[in-house]
Amino acid sequence: MEETQPQRLSPPQLLAALAGVAALVALIVVIGLVLRGGNARSGPGIISIGRATDIRPRPAPDFVLTSFDGQRIQLSDYRGRIVVLNFWASWCPPCRVEAPVLQRAAERLESSGVTILGIDVWDDQSAATEFLNEVGVTYPNAEDATRLIPVEFGVTGLPETFVIDRRGVLVRRWVGPLTDEDLDELLAPVLAAAPA
Repeated sequence: MEETQPQRLSPPQLLAALAGVAALVALIVVIGLVLRGGNARSGPGIISIGRATDIRPRPAPDFVLTSFDGQRIQLSDYRGRIVVLNFWASWCPPCRVEAPVLQRAAERLESSGVTILGIDVWDDQSAATEFLNEVGVTYPNAEDATRLIPVEFGVTGLPETFVIDRRGVLVRRWVGPLTDEDLDELLAPVLAAAPA
């Protein structure tokens, strides 16, 4: 029996094989980003399906921002109230769908001790202002030009919402857009807890 030698690739064949492997790796990366909710922008991806996620309760990182209407917003000033902190951007379609939900909640839950706050991230200020006006949002919103606040909260995509209890502790997290029912369910155990 004659022994066969492995066939060697010529330089053009080797280059073609390497290009094929590189294309396959790129395709796998793109598919992974799409499945994770990623996009081509720097920063997190758009998340179109909402869900509650586990969170380890911890003190909410404090911040000071200037709202789009020129007011000072410091998170620790809301101690004693429940805060729904929503991260959004004008280029995020699910954020546009979710904004009226948050506006209704801001109006409906104010007397229950709930404050809705919005933080615009990875966005253009004029586009963000136009977005707020178009959608009719009146609850406090500010731009985070530092891009540090979403990192401190562990934001993975937009929109993303955190619930901070009356003691200033992060207790709930929702990734993706909220419906009225989702928000009520997310807030129920926090509203039911005895005030500190």
